[in-house]
This record gives sequence, C-alpha cells and structure tokens, in this order.
Amino acid sequence: MNLFRKKCEYCKEKIENGKELFRDVKDPAFIRTRKKTFCCKEHADNFESDVKECCKNSKGRGCCG
Repeated sequence: MNLFRKKCEYCKEKIENGKELFRDVKDPAFIRTRKKTFCCKEHADNFESDVKECCKNSKGRGCCG
C-alpha cells in the first residue's frame, strides 16, 4: 500500500519509502529554511540553484517580489 509516498520537490515523481533524500533548503515563500524531500542529490542541488537564481532576479525586493 503506497498511500504515504513522498514526492520529489524538483521533478514531482513519487519516491519509495526509505530512498528519499532530505535537505534543508531556502523556500522563497518563507524566511527560514525548510526540510524538503528529493529523489537524488542532483535534484536537490538543482532546486537550490533555481531558488538562488529566482532570489537574485528579484532586484532586492525579496524572493516573493
């Protein structure tokens, strides 16, 4: 029964229990970091770089605009 599978924050694919990778990353909607679930290290690194790029492009108004 796979009712409680987690999804990767980057690719949105379902992850088997026990194979998930957790990382505290900056979420643009919040001030602090939050624990996110990823399927692999590459997706965790890509998610962090995408968030940094998003915050960089906001021109000092904060991450949310």
